Amino acid sequence: MLPVVFVTFFMLGGWNRQTKQPTHNLSGGATTESSSMETMKSSLAQDRKLLAGYEREQSALRAEVIRRRRLFQDGQISKDQVLEAERSFVAALTRVHAMRESVVETDIAITEAVLGEKVLRMPVLPVNGYSETAELARFNGGFKWSLKEASRIERFFSKSFGHNLPIAAKGQSEIHNRLGFDHRDAMDVALHPDSAEGKALIKELRIAGIPFIAFRSAVPGASTGPHIHIGKPSARLAH
Repeated sequence: MLPVVFVTFFMLGGWNRQTKQPTHNLSGGATTESSSMETMKSSLAQDRKLLAGYEREQSALRAEVIRRRRLFQDGQISKDQVLEAERSFVAALTRVHAMRESVVETDIAITEAVLGEKVLRMPVLPVNGYSETAELARFNGGFKWSLKEASRIERFFSKSFGHNLPIAAKGQSEIHNRLGFDHRDAMDVALHPDSAEGKALIKELRIAGIPFIAFRSAVPGASTGPHIHIGKPSARLAH
């Protein structure tokens, strides 16, 4: 395993190789929400292929780092050759992380767009009312939620599980603009509602009276964009 200090140093210091950006372009050009959805689905498929390639590259570079470290210990290569491999590995690791974040964010946004339409057509729940289907669960908590309360949820999660809350989106983004949904006061958490961490978060939200929608999948039988949307349902943006 690479030393944490070493990885942090290079991630903060930077290097010459540039990270490949996600293939979808979410800025500029007026398009219909329907065409935006299809474009994003196509781009998401391309990004997943890129991610798979980046992960293979990262794995190969990790093996190369280990190989060169052994050669250096045996006096067969210089320290500079080891550092060269380590820099390449860290650059590849950064590409993987950036693409994973992009894939998760887009996947979740597409799920909300698909199931969000269904949610908006569902009967309004009473205050503190709860409803659940195979696709999603929703809770109309009476607490007046805003993104100012996000740190409260983050503290609960990090204290409970020892790592940061996996936030996929906080507030409005270009993806939400393109899909035509108001996400200004909502937060998406990349946790499956049926996972141990997802269940714990849902329990805490219900205790606190914080409204949420837990999306299991946009397509029955598939694992498309499962996540927990904290806040009121995202309404359509006014045109």
